[in-house]
Amino acid sequence: MSSFLDIVTAGFAAFQHMFSGMSPLLHIGLILIIATFIAYLAKIFRQPLIVAYVLAGILIGPMGFGLIKNTSEITALAELGIAFLLFTVGLELDFQKLRNVGAVSVGGGIIQVVLTFVLGFFVSEWLGFNSTTSVYIGLLVAFSSTMIVTKFLVDRNEINTLHSRIMLGILLLQDIMVIMILPVLTTQTALSLEILATIFIKGFGLFSIAVVLNRFVFKRILDYAAETYEILFMTAISICFLFIGLAVALGFPVSIGAFIGGLAIASFPYNLEIEGEIHSLRDFFAVIFFVSLGMSINLMVVYNMFFEFLVILFVILLIKPLILSIIYLLLGYGGRNASRIGLGLAQASEFSFILATQGLLLGHLNTQNYSFILSIVVISMVTTPYFMQFRNNFYRFFSNIQPSFLKKRITSKRVQKIEKHPKKSLENHIIIFGAHRMGGRIIEYLKKKKKNFIVVENNPEIVKRLSNEGVYCKYADADNEDILRVVGLYKANLAVITVPNNEIACFVTRRAKRFNPVIKIFARAHSVQEAENLYNCGADFVVVPEFESSEKIIQRIEDFFQKGTG
Repeated sequence: MSSFLDIVTAGFAAFQHMFSGMSPLLHIGLILIIATFIAYLAKIFRQPLIVAYVLAGILIGPMGFGLIKNTSEITALAELGIAFLLFTVGLELDFQKLRNVGAVSVGGGIIQVVLTFVLGFFVSEWLGFNSTTSVYIGLLVAFSSTMIVTKFLVDRNEINTLHSRIMLGILLLQDIMVIMILPVLTTQTALSLEILATIFIKGFGLFSIAVVLNRFVFKRILDYAAETYEILFMTAISICFLFIGLAVALGFPVSIGAFIGGLAIASFPYNLEIEGEIHSLRDFFAVIFFVSLGMSINLMVVYNMFFEFLVILFVILLIKPLILSIIYLLLGYGGRNASRIGLGLAQASEFSFILATQGLLLGHLNTQNYSFILSIVVISMVTTPYFMQFRNNFYRFFSNIQPSFLKKRITSKRVQKIEKHPKKSLENHIIIFGAHRMGGRIIEYLKKKKKNFIVVENNPEIVKRLSNEGVYCKYADADNEDILRVVGLYKANLAVITVPNNEIACFVTRRAKRFNPVIKIFARAHSVQEAENLYNCGADFVVVPEFESSEKIIQRIEDFFQKGTG
């Protein structure tokens, strides 16, 4: 028996040695093969892909089969995932809209960081950690993940919603705060006005460069580059790395530079085209990032410090979102927005890796506490997709536990200001869910026909514009059960669903058919599979714009041939 075990052990060691001798390029290939295989399994069992990629990292890394022992090269590539994701976010985001929530993001963000840091510090001391380690755990609790949150918002087409812009503002603020904290940890000196002034001047300088290049240089370059797709793509990538280089030279993280680079060219008509070209590159490096997270986790440390692990995770996943939700409820953003902001930021930041590594190098952390911090970061990130699936349940729970002085603020005062709708009868009416391109055209048609209809939209700018035009419009998410009652879904005779998220469209369809069987449901889908989902939920008519367009072109081609042969 022992000889058999010796053979197995020797074979496994040889197997590890074979992979450890691979070039970095083959390591990437190995990562992609294993990550793709586990992603297929995740899709079959309806699990988030992020979880699949992290699991692939655990299997490949030192805690698994040890196929890749040197993770430094993978970590460097993973940083590109953050860069390209933030660059595309900058491309999509309207700077004017981001500036509108800048003050509330900064104010609320600072309050949240201070409160959660203090909480994390004292909880850590209660658990028996020394004061220095408690500082690092406090910082771990205070900051949230730019990468995880941004990817979730991009994947769900929520990047321009009000709660998303506030979250992005908070995350960018936190990234800047990390820059302020690093020199303090390194030199163990107080955060002085000189350090703050230096960071502000550098940040203002970087942003000023972006504004100047946007106004006087980039338009001419992009106009010329747009004549060739390949040159346009390479120009965009070059601009991204230009600002990454400037940011790093000024002491800012890669994410800040990439984001400002995206903002610098967001105002030009080529931004959507550029985003489409970069999309695949962004997703490729994002996979590397999530696999690298799995490679950094140490399950033995989690096992040995399980109680401490659960307590800190409880603070990050439950107490921190409650604190954030209460802050933004008090600031007047309503229960649903406040709870989404809180739950969306319920994880630790990838910058905790930088802080923890710095602490290890300086001797502030021992190897066990270092691994403990990294493991908490990874596990908290993995839970984010699951938490976000239940954000409506969190909203209801949050509403029920609020004291009376908070219940008065459950309806957003800011939302009330933009909803200037006339009083209309909500019987035998039409409900439009989603007022973007397709929904907007349908609204114009119904206005001309003077039909009785109401619009549900989660973009505050669109709600404000429609309300000013006299359209009965509610600022809300379509999957909000309370709003379905408010807009009279159960008394309407037609619902038109144009929201981009198929899960939300299916939810509304099921609810409508369950409580109002006679209602007609017209919906939009992005694929034949999504259309089948909607029909299975009870939709009466589903249009797939891409499919419909191709069918019309085919019909035109057929007409052309018939005329030609006739």
